[in-house]
Amino acid sequence: MSGVVLDVRDAAVHFRSRGGFLRKAAPPLKAVDGVSLAIAPGETLGLVGESGCGKSTLANAILGLVPLTGGRIEVAGRAVDSADRVSLSAIRSDAQMVFQDPALSLNPRLSIGAAIGEPLLVRGLATGQALRDRVASLLKAVGLEPDHASRFPHAFSGGQRQRIVIARALALQPKLVICDEPVSALDVSVRAQILNLLVDLQRERGMSYLFVSHDLSVVRHIADRVAVMYLGRIVETASMSVLFGKPRHPYTQALLAAAPEPDPVRQRAKPRRVLDGELPSPANLPPGCAFSSRCPLASDLCRSERPTLSARPDGASVACHHAEE
Repeated sequence: MSGVVLDVRDAAVHFRSRGGFLRKAAPPLKAVDGVSLAIAPGETLGLVGESGCGKSTLANAILGLVPLTGGRIEVAGRAVDSADRVSLSAIRSDAQMVFQDPALSLNPRLSIGAAIGEPLLVRGLATGQALRDRVASLLKAVGLEPDHASRFPHAFSGGQRQRIVIARALALQPKLVICDEPVSALDVSVRAQILNLLVDLQRERGMSYLFVSHDLSVVRHIADRVAVMYLGRIVETASMSVLFGKPRHPYTQALLAAAPEPDPVRQRAKPRRVLDGELPSPANLPPGCAFSSRCPLASDLCRSERPTLSARPDGASVACHHAEE
Protein backbone atom coordinates (compact mmCIF):
# COMPACT_ATOMS: atom_id res chain seq x y z
CA MET A 1 0.00 0.00 0.00
CA SER A 2 1.55 3.30 -1.09
CA GLY A 3 1.59 6.40 1.09
CA VAL A 4 1.80 4.58 4.41
CA VAL A 5 4.65 4.25 6.89
CA LEU A 6 3.60 0.81 8.13
CA ASP A 7 1.71 -1.79 6.10
CA VAL A 8 0.88 -5.11 7.77
CA ARG A 9 -0.96 -7.62 5.61
CA ASP A 10 -2.35 -10.88 7.00
CA ALA A 11 0.64 -11.22 9.35
CA ALA A 12 0.95 -14.41 11.39
CA VAL A 13 3.44 -15.41 14.08
CA HIS A 14 3.08 -18.99 15.30
CA PHE A 15 5.33 -20.60 17.87
CA ARG A 16 5.98 -24.32 18.02
CA SER A 17 4.86 -25.98 21.21
CA ARG A 18 6.78 -28.77 22.84
CA GLY A 19 5.47 -32.27 22.26
CA GLY A 20 2.87 -33.38 24.76
CA PHE A 21 2.06 -36.86 26.01
CA LEU A 22 4.23 -39.51 24.32
CA ARG A 23 5.91 -36.62 22.41
CA LYS A 24 2.96 -36.20 20.06
CA ALA A 25 3.16 -33.03 18.00
CA ALA A 26 1.38 -30.21 19.80
CA PRO A 27 -0.54 -27.55 17.87
CA PRO A 28 1.31 -24.27 17.32
CA LEU A 29 0.64 -21.31 19.56
CA LYS A 30 -0.92 -18.64 17.35
CA ALA A 31 0.34 -15.44 18.96
CA VAL A 32 -0.56 -13.37 15.87
CA ASP A 33 -3.07 -14.85 13.45
CA GLY A 34 -3.87 -12.96 10.26
CA VAL A 35 -3.47 -9.31 11.31
CA SER A 36 -3.74 -6.48 8.79
CA LEU A 37 -3.30 -2.80 9.59
CA ALA A 38 -1.70 0.35 8.19
CA ILE A 39 -0.40 3.63 9.60
CA ALA A 40 -0.19 6.86 7.60
CA PRO A 41 2.56 9.48 7.98
CA GLY A 42 2.06 11.50 11.15
CA GLU A 43 -0.69 9.21 12.44
CA THR A 44 -0.97 7.41 15.78
CA LEU A 45 -2.60 3.99 15.82
CA GLY A 46 -3.43 2.59 19.24
CA LEU A 47 -3.20 -1.20 19.50
CA VAL A 48 -5.11 -2.37 22.56
CA GLY A 49 -6.07 -5.65 24.20
CA GLU A 50 -5.52 -7.77 27.28
CA SER A 51 -2.07 -9.03 28.24
CA GLY A 52 -1.15 -12.06 26.15
CA CYS A 53 -3.27 -11.12 23.13
CA GLY A 54 -0.24 -10.79 20.83
CA LYS A 55 0.33 -7.02 20.80
CA SER A 56 4.01 -7.12 21.75
CA THR A 57 4.66 -10.09 19.48
CA LEU A 58 3.31 -8.09 16.54
CA ALA A 59 5.46 -5.10 17.56
CA ASN A 60 8.55 -7.30 17.64
CA ALA A 61 7.66 -8.80 14.24
CA ILE A 62 7.47 -5.31 12.72
CA LEU A 63 11.12 -4.78 13.69
CA GLY A 64 12.14 -8.26 12.53
CA LEU A 65 12.87 -9.42 16.08
CA VAL A 66 10.64 -12.47 15.61
CA PRO A 67 10.06 -14.15 12.22
CA LEU A 68 6.72 -14.15 10.45
CA THR A 69 4.99 -17.46 9.89
CA GLY A 70 2.90 -15.91 7.14
CA GLY A 71 1.81 -12.62 5.64
CA ARG A 72 3.86 -9.52 4.93
CA ILE A 73 5.08 -6.42 6.77
CA GLU A 74 6.50 -3.29 5.11
CA VAL A 75 8.08 -0.32 6.90
CA ALA A 76 8.48 2.78 4.72
CA GLY A 77 8.13 0.57 1.64
CA ARG A 78 10.74 -2.01 2.74
CA ALA A 79 9.64 -5.60 3.31
CA VAL A 80 10.62 -6.83 6.78
CA ASP A 81 9.85 -10.50 6.17
CA SER A 82 12.32 -10.85 3.28
CA ALA A 83 14.98 -8.41 4.51
CA ASP A 84 18.65 -9.41 4.73
CA ARG A 85 20.94 -8.06 7.45
CA VAL A 86 21.73 -4.80 5.60
CA SER A 87 18.08 -4.15 4.71
CA LEU A 88 16.97 -4.93 8.25
CA SER A 89 19.44 -2.36 9.58
CA ALA A 90 17.90 0.25 7.27
CA ILE A 91 14.40 -0.71 8.41
CA ARG A 92 15.41 -0.30 12.04
CA SER A 93 16.65 3.20 11.23
CA ASP A 94 13.15 4.05 10.01
CA ALA A 95 11.38 2.24 12.89
CA GLN A 96 12.44 2.45 16.51
CA MET A 97 11.01 0.99 19.74
CA VAL A 98 10.28 2.52 23.14
CA PHE A 99 9.88 -0.36 25.59
CA GLN A 100 7.77 -0.64 28.73
CA ASP A 101 10.45 -0.56 31.42
CA PRO A 102 13.06 2.20 30.96
CA ALA A 103 15.26 0.71 33.71
CA LEU A 104 15.71 -2.44 31.61
CA SER A 105 16.12 -0.49 28.37
CA LEU A 106 19.32 1.30 29.44
CA ASN A 107 22.74 -0.19 30.10
CA PRO A 108 23.61 0.82 33.70
CA ARG A 109 27.31 0.99 32.75
CA LEU A 110 26.81 3.52 29.95
CA SER A 111 26.31 7.22 30.56
CA ILE A 112 23.08 8.47 29.07
CA GLY A 113 25.06 10.51 26.54
CA ALA A 114 26.76 7.34 25.35
CA ALA A 115 23.42 5.48 25.26
CA ILE A 116 21.70 8.16 23.19
CA GLY A 117 24.67 8.63 20.85
CA GLU A 118 25.34 4.94 20.30
CA PRO A 119 22.97 4.52 17.29
CA LEU A 120 24.62 7.49 15.58
CA LEU A 121 28.12 6.24 16.35
CA VAL A 122 27.43 2.67 15.22
CA ARG A 123 26.06 3.86 11.87
CA GLY A 124 28.86 6.38 11.40
CA LEU A 125 26.49 9.34 11.28
CA ALA A 126 28.29 11.51 13.84
CA THR A 127 31.49 11.53 15.89
CA GLY A 128 33.35 13.91 18.19
CA GLN A 129 31.82 17.34 18.72
CA ALA A 130 29.07 16.71 16.16
CA LEU A 131 27.97 13.67 18.17
CA ARG A 132 28.01 15.60 21.44
CA ASP A 133 25.98 18.43 19.88
CA ARG A 134 23.43 15.95 18.56
CA VAL A 135 23.08 14.28 21.97
CA ALA A 136 22.64 17.67 23.63
CA SER A 137 19.91 18.56 21.12
CA LEU A 138 18.08 15.27 21.77
CA LEU A 139 18.23 15.75 25.53
CA LYS A 140 16.74 19.23 25.20
CA ALA A 141 14.02 17.87 22.91
CA VAL A 142 12.78 15.51 25.64
CA GLY A 143 12.97 18.07 28.44
CA LEU A 144 16.36 17.21 29.96
CA GLU A 145 19.51 19.31 30.32
CA PRO A 146 22.49 18.79 27.98
CA ASP A 147 24.86 18.52 30.97
CA HIS A 148 22.98 15.38 32.05
CA ALA A 149 24.84 13.50 29.31
CA SER A 150 27.66 12.48 31.64
CA ARG A 151 25.33 10.97 34.26
CA PHE A 152 24.32 7.31 34.52
CA PRO A 153 20.78 5.85 34.46
CA HIS A 154 20.59 5.24 38.22
CA ALA A 155 20.75 9.01 38.82
CA PHE A 156 17.36 9.55 37.15
CA SER A 157 13.74 8.88 38.06
CA GLY A 158 11.56 6.47 36.08
CA GLY A 159 9.98 9.27 34.09
CA GLN A 160 13.35 10.81 33.29
CA ARG A 161 14.72 7.44 32.19
CA GLN A 162 11.77 7.03 29.81
CA ARG A 163 12.59 10.47 28.37
CA ILE A 164 16.16 9.22 27.81
CA VAL A 165 14.85 6.11 26.02
CA ILE A 166 12.64 8.32 23.83
CA ALA A 167 15.65 10.53 23.00
CA ARG A 168 17.63 7.45 21.95
CA ALA A 169 14.73 6.29 19.76
CA LEU A 170 14.71 9.70 18.03
CA ALA A 171 18.45 9.72 17.33
CA LEU A 172 18.12 8.22 13.84
CA GLN A 173 15.10 10.40 12.95
CA PRO A 174 12.73 7.44 12.46
CA LYS A 175 9.51 7.60 10.48
CA LEU A 176 7.79 5.18 12.88
CA VAL A 177 8.15 4.82 16.64
CA ILE A 178 6.62 1.75 18.28
CA CYS A 179 5.66 2.52 21.88
CA ASP A 180 5.15 -0.77 23.72
CA GLU A 181 3.31 0.06 26.97
CA PRO A 182 5.58 3.12 27.42
CA VAL A 183 3.81 4.53 30.51
CA SER A 184 2.50 1.43 32.30
CA ALA A 185 5.62 1.14 34.50
CA LEU A 186 5.46 4.81 35.53
CA ASP A 187 3.69 6.59 38.36
CA VAL A 188 0.27 7.93 37.46
CA SER A 189 1.48 11.50 38.01
CA VAL A 190 4.23 11.04 35.39
CA ARG A 191 2.17 9.31 32.71
CA ALA A 192 0.48 12.46 31.43
CA GLN A 193 3.85 14.20 31.11
CA ILE A 194 5.25 11.42 28.91
CA LEU A 195 2.08 11.27 26.80
CA ASN A 196 2.19 15.04 26.29
CA LEU A 197 5.88 14.79 25.36
CA LEU A 198 5.11 12.15 22.72
CA VAL A 199 2.33 14.32 21.26
CA ASP A 200 4.62 17.38 21.13
CA LEU A 201 7.45 15.43 19.50
CA GLN A 202 5.10 14.05 16.87
CA ARG A 203 3.80 17.53 16.10
CA GLU A 204 7.36 18.84 15.70
CA ARG A 205 8.84 15.93 13.75
CA GLY A 206 5.89 14.42 11.86
CA MET A 207 6.65 10.80 12.74
CA SER A 208 4.05 8.05 13.17
CA TYR A 209 3.33 6.02 16.30
CA LEU A 210 2.14 2.50 16.91
CA PHE A 211 1.04 2.87 20.54
CA VAL A 212 0.61 -0.51 22.23
CA SER A 213 -1.36 -0.61 25.48
CA HIS A 214 -3.85 -2.65 27.48
CA ASP A 215 -5.47 0.55 28.78
CA LEU A 216 -7.97 2.38 26.58
CA SER A 217 -8.02 5.35 28.95
CA VAL A 218 -4.33 5.93 28.10
CA VAL A 219 -4.75 5.35 24.37
CA ARG A 220 -7.63 7.82 24.32
CA HIS A 221 -5.23 10.71 24.99
CA ILE A 222 -2.82 10.04 22.13
CA ALA A 223 -4.29 7.91 19.31
CA ASP A 224 -6.06 8.96 16.12
CA ARG A 225 -7.35 5.45 15.44
CA VAL A 226 -7.58 2.28 17.52
CA ALA A 227 -7.22 -1.40 16.62
CA VAL A 228 -8.57 -3.82 19.22
CA MET A 229 -6.79 -7.17 19.39
CA TYR A 230 -8.06 -10.39 20.93
CA LEU A 231 -6.10 -13.66 20.95
CA GLY A 232 -3.93 -12.73 17.98
CA ARG A 233 -6.68 -11.23 15.82
CA ILE A 234 -8.00 -7.73 15.18
CA VAL A 235 -11.67 -7.63 16.16
CA GLU A 236 -12.41 -3.92 15.67
CA THR A 237 -10.79 -0.80 14.21
CA ALA A 238 -12.21 2.71 14.35
CA SER A 239 -11.34 6.34 14.81
CA MET A 240 -11.06 7.43 18.42
CA SER A 241 -14.39 9.30 18.37
CA VAL A 242 -16.28 6.40 16.77
CA LEU A 243 -14.78 3.76 19.06
CA PHE A 244 -15.63 5.64 22.25
CA GLY A 245 -18.98 6.85 20.91
CA LYS A 246 -20.29 3.61 19.42
CA PRO A 247 -18.16 0.50 20.11
CA ARG A 248 -19.64 -2.43 18.24
CA HIS A 249 -17.66 -5.50 19.30
CA PRO A 250 -18.66 -6.93 22.72
CA TYR A 251 -14.98 -7.24 23.64
CA THR A 252 -14.36 -3.54 22.91
CA GLN A 253 -17.39 -2.70 25.03
CA ALA A 254 -15.94 -4.75 27.90
CA LEU A 255 -12.57 -2.97 27.60
CA LEU A 256 -14.26 0.43 27.68
CA ALA A 257 -16.32 -0.57 30.72
CA ALA A 258 -13.10 -1.56 32.50
CA ALA A 259 -11.26 1.67 31.65
CA PRO A 260 -11.20 4.00 34.69
CA GLU A 261 -12.85 7.44 34.51
CA PRO A 262 -11.04 10.43 36.08
CA ASP A 263 -14.41 11.83 37.20
CA PRO A 264 -15.65 9.87 40.27
CA VAL A 265 -19.30 10.65 39.44
CA ARG A 266 -18.97 9.25 35.93
CA GLN A 267 -17.03 6.27 37.27
CA ARG A 268 -19.86 5.37 39.67
CA ALA A 269 -22.48 5.79 36.94
CA LYS A 270 -20.54 3.64 34.50
CA PRO A 271 -22.17 0.26 33.76
CA ARG A 272 -20.08 -2.69 34.90
CA ARG A 273 -19.52 -5.53 32.46
CA VAL A 274 -18.10 -8.83 33.72
CA LEU A 275 -16.88 -11.35 31.16
CA ASP A 276 -17.88 -14.90 32.01
CA GLY A 277 -16.57 -18.10 30.46
CA GLU A 278 -13.09 -19.44 29.82
CA LEU A 279 -10.34 -17.71 27.90
CA PRO A 280 -9.34 -20.06 25.04
CA SER A 281 -5.72 -21.09 24.58
CA PRO A 282 -3.87 -19.51 21.62
CA ALA A 283 -2.71 -23.06 20.86
CA ASN A 284 -6.29 -24.33 20.67
CA LEU A 285 -8.54 -21.61 19.31
CA PRO A 286 -12.23 -22.45 18.70
CA PRO A 287 -13.36 -22.92 15.09
CA GLY A 288 -15.58 -19.84 15.07
CA CYS A 289 -15.17 -16.53 16.89
CA ALA A 290 -12.39 -16.71 19.49
CA PHE A 291 -14.50 -14.53 21.80
CA SER A 292 -17.58 -16.75 21.64
CA SER A 293 -16.82 -18.53 24.94
CA ARG A 294 -17.02 -15.20 26.82
CA CYS A 295 -19.51 -13.24 24.71
CA PRO A 296 -23.07 -12.53 25.95
CA LEU A 297 -24.30 -12.39 22.33
CA ALA A 298 -22.71 -15.66 21.17
CA SER A 299 -24.87 -17.86 18.95
CA ASP A 300 -24.38 -21.16 17.13
CA LEU A 301 -23.17 -19.14 14.14
CA CYS A 302 -20.47 -17.52 16.30
CA ARG A 303 -19.29 -20.89 17.58
CA SER A 304 -19.00 -22.40 14.10
CA GLU A 305 -18.01 -19.58 11.72
CA ARG A 306 -15.20 -17.09 12.21
CA PRO A 307 -16.41 -13.54 11.48
CA THR A 308 -14.40 -11.43 9.05
CA LEU A 309 -13.39 -7.83 9.66
CA SER A 310 -16.13 -5.93 7.78
CA ALA A 311 -16.15 -2.22 6.99
CA ARG A 312 -18.91 0.06 8.28
CA PRO A 313 -20.22 3.33 6.78
CA ASP A 314 -18.56 5.40 9.54
CA GLY A 315 -15.11 4.06 8.64
CA ALA A 316 -14.95 1.47 11.41
CA SER A 317 -14.40 -2.26 10.83
CA VAL A 318 -15.64 -5.00 13.12
CA ALA A 319 -15.38 -8.80 13.18
CA CYS A 320 -18.68 -9.76 14.81
CA HIS A 321 -21.81 -11.53 13.49
CA HIS A 322 -23.98 -9.44 15.82
CA ALA A 323 -22.28 -6.05 15.51
CA GLU A 324 -25.54 -4.18 14.97
CA GLU A 325 -27.11 -5.62 18.12
